Amino acid sequence: MALPQRIAAIPGYISKDLKDAAPGHRFQLYLEHWQGFNGNPFEPYKKSRPQGKDERAIFDRECAGVLKDLCPLPMSSVEALKGIRTRQQALIAHYGPNAYRISTASTAPFATGLGNEHPIENGFAFLTPYGLPYLAGSGVKGILRRSMQELQDDGEVGFTDEAINALFGPETVNQPEDAQRGALDFWDVFPQPAGNKLVVEIMTPHFGKYYQGTEPPHDSGAPIPVSFLAVPAKSQFDFHVVCQPSRLTAALQDQWRALLDRAFQHAFEWVGFGAKTSVGYGAMAATAAVSASSPAHTQGADRTVPIAAESNSKLQTWPTAKLTLNPSTGEVTASYEGKSTTALRNLQANELRAALGDERANRLKKNKELKGVSVDVEPLGNALMIKRLTPS
Repeated sequence: MALPQRIAAIPGYISKDLKDAAPGHRFQLYLEHWQGFNGNPFEPYKKSRPQGKDERAIFDRECAGVLKDLCPLPMSSVEALKGIRTRQQALIAHYGPNAYRISTASTAPFATGLGNEHPIENGFAFLTPYGLPYLAGSGVKGILRRSMQELQDDGEVGFTDEAINALFGPETVNQPEDAQRGALDFWDVFPQPAGNKLVVEIMTPHFGKYYQGTEPPHDSGAPIPVSFLAVPAKSQFDFHVVCQPSRLTAALQDQWRALLDRAFQHAFEWVGFGAKTSVGYGAMAATAAVSASSPAHTQGADRTVPIAAESNSKLQTWPTAKLTLNPSTGEVTASYEGKSTTALRNLQANELRAALGDERANRLKKNKELKGVSVDVEPLGNALMIKRLTPS
């Protein structure tokens, strides 16, 4: 049995050496796929698999190579990506106090655009004409709206229908005159893939015929591994947002940044970005946002330790606050001179305990309270929120 050959369906005047082509171009325009013997179509999963040991090894290597060969970013794509990310950072700084930027690293592979039409039946979102992976700003906007809605359902302070609609625009419009845009503009995200390469992931649907509606689900099926592209874990993601404060109430003009901080943290930890988030794809490491026009804080003995991102709101320093730990939920609150903050929970509570250091964190855990802690708090509507620890 003659082994099939892998070829790209491209005109003769285009070079057959595609190593310098961007991944998106090789995936969408110059995909190398199978041609069977004498030019007939080749169907690898329909009794066409070679039987000899050596032939099977070649066959398996070439099958995997269809996607694996296009994963490395050539130097031209590495330079193009660097230029795009640098231009975004320079441009966001021009928006001054209306700019918001948060950087993070993925803790799981990231996939997007899997529903796009493609010969392998799993697409991927590459931006034309660069041929580089990206996450559309509209997708970021949708995830952040969902994140805020979940926080609203959890009863967190500040997340109301009015605030969400003002930031994102109304979700439903009954009359044309009611349509209006939100105050936040979300930019496309261009991830910096770890190792300057993409990866091939595999999913194995066990009930294909059931999903197609031809059979009931059972355990005797023959699952077929399906390959798809992804951006690997530990890749860098930079999110950029521009706010138009004239579209917000006076209260929201002071609060939008803090609300966005919390929404991003929730999205990183619980929602995820891109496709297949229900099985863990698109998860991000939680991090603190920084002002687009000022350097990030550095943690150290003589520096402030941020628990959430800086904002333009006026901070209040509580020099001898008492921290209280709820042992059943892990939530931490601060109180000072008859005033108390809203509870930090989940990741933010963990960050606060880490910032305290081992000795003070252990005392807080043992005694359920810790006195004499200096913190900065920020007004958030009628509530107060811990922003950072400050030197005692």
